[in-house]
Amino acid sequence: MMNLTLVSTPIGNLEDITIRALSVLKESAIVLAEDTRVTKKLFEALEIKFDDKKIMSFNDHDQAKIPAIVRSLEGKSVTLVSDAGSPVISDPAYPLIRYVLESGGTIATVPGVSATTCAIELSGLPSLPNTFHGFIGRKKGEIISKFEECESIGGLHIFFESPHRILDTLGHLAEFSPDSQVSVSREITKKFETTHRFLAKNYLEEQILDKGEFVICIWFEKKVQRLNTGLEKLAQGYLDKKTPKNLAKVLAPILNLTTNEVYQKITE
Repeated sequence: MMNLTLVSTPIGNLEDITIRALSVLKESAIVLAEDTRVTKKLFEALEIKFDDKKIMSFNDHDQAKIPAIVRSLEGKSVTLVSDAGSPVISDPAYPLIRYVLESGGTIATVPGVSATTCAIELSGLPSLPNTFHGFIGRKKGEIISKFEECESIGGLHIFFESPHRILDTLGHLAEFSPDSQVSVSREITKKFETTHRFLAKNYLEEQILDKGEFVICIWFEKKVQRLNTGLEKLAQGYLDKKTPKNLAKVLAPILNLTTNEVYQKITE
């Protein structure tokens, strides 16, 4: 049985480390780290001695090794950290947590600064209801589908985004929902922290620097899900000329049948 403690680390400013986190990290004999080099640098900056600690790598590439890792640390108290922030937010902790719990182990948390909470605070937008999605899709179709999902729910939606895709993503949003209220926070808690607040259609006027780490907050007014454009045209065709054939064209994709099959049924 493993006793696992998840410790959140600063996302930028080292002064955001909590007193409790410092205490736990100093006392931890075994540390699982997303990147051992990053964690050792953090320990050095926080003046935490680690020569007598066992610092082991645990990241996305180690998922298949979880049973072996847990067995090797059975009966031990283990601390888990990511490079920055919570080990479970957009980081690989979840499968390990599930395995430890299912093996009869225990889980504890030492919370710290959260990029999503900071972004909500900086956004100037209503905080509730809110939904965090992690990183948004890479392709335009995926991104638009996600925006459609958000719009059907309404409220505040939070995304992580990379510097390489931030402007493209904002461009897709401007096309999809030009009047949505948006906040883009960059390099939260770091020296060059900035937050832009604007309507989606005005994103180019903000001259957002595409460097660093980004959190996007978007307020969507709840709307009924948009009709598929092709189906909308078919429906309009039926309204223009109300014939059984046109009705069959509208119903076929909804019923997952061919137009002829539907036509035969409604003309029997």
